[in-house]
Amino acid sequence: MERTLMSEKHDHPSHDHLKPESSSIQAKPVYVFLGALAAASAFVFVLIYGLLWALDRQREADQTPPATRVALPEGTKKYPPEPRLQGAPAPEGPSLLPLDDWVDYKKKMDAAAASYAWVDENAGIARIPLERAKEIVAQEGLPLLSETARQEIELAESTRLKVLGAEASGGRIIR
Repeated sequence: MERTLMSEKHDHPSHDHLKPESSSIQAKPVYVFLGALAAASAFVFVLIYGLLWALDRQREADQTPPATRVALPEGTKKYPPEPRLQGAPAPEGPSLLPLDDWVDYKKKMDAAAASYAWVDENAGIARIPLERAKEIVAQEGLPLLSETARQEIELAESTRLKVLGAEASGGRIIR
């Protein structure tokens, strides 16, 4: 049996007359496309600029008053209704910006938390500083629940057990 090497055996016609494909990109079509794109962009820019110019001229030529003109007394301004946005104009001047408003609010709340004041003088309910309230709770302890509050809590617990058939989940998934 005669053995031939694969390189020696040719089962297909010769392709020696074909040349390999060019691997380079032709620059001319790319430049033509970029030139057309630049010309189209310039045309659109000029068109838009011309339209804006024409609309400005038309607006300047139109002297008709607005249909809903409201006459306000001289020296007064119309402000938007409450609540206004932070930083918006207001009769007493522009309101505070959000961060400045937060700083102002925090100062007011800190001052209220550190002062004494009546919440309901007739009922004898007063506001005391937080540090003093902590001292009182540390000395006397927390007040006990009334009997009615305790019964309501027990009723709610038994109802939950009957309806759900489970204890409090505490955020866990009950299976």
